[in-house]
Amino acid sequence: MTTRVVRPASARRESLLVGALCLAVLAASAAVIGLHRRADDVPGLPAWQIDARSDLTPGEQGVLADLTIAAGEIAWLSDGGALPDVADLAAEGLPPFAPQASDGLRGGHLWSLSGGAYLGRSGDPRVAGSFLLIPGDPPAIWLAPGAADAPADPSPDALRGAGWRQVVSRYEASVTRHDPGAAE
Repeated sequence: MTTRVVRPASARRESLLVGALCLAVLAASAAVIGLHRRADDVPGLPAWQIDARSDLTPGEQGVLADLTIAAGEIAWLSDGGALPDVADLAAEGLPPFAPQASDGLRGGHLWSLSGGAYLGRSGDPRVAGSFLLIPGDPPAIWLAPGAADAPADPSPDALRGAGWRQVVSRYEASVTRHDPGAAE
């Protein structure tokens, strides 16, 4: 009779293989992430433009959101004809033209229609600047610091010369995380 010693099953080789596979996956992931890094030389905006996402105060962002929606409603209400008066827009309950409880938190703008553009003159320049909505396809929204008046000519050159900055959206970075390459 012979006696054989039977060793228990060992997972040593399998453990080493699984560990090596995990290291390979981590190394491949690190290489992919390293190759897909964003360039730090993101072109900035021209001096006469301002980024809607990162360069506006919370009050200005609220007014901008209202104006963006209002631009579509104004186009629908005018239907190629004359632009509706500010009183008509307020009667429709269209923010930011209609009085709201949050007006004080957003700058308390006083709205008027002049020269084919809607001017929202800031009542509190510490909270928000003055806005100018130029209806069209696409509509243009401009911002000036303080309680500014719009120039008689609402052309881009005249607005730039008067210190107004066009509000634009940049989409080269994620909206949900900090972007060190965005305009500061």
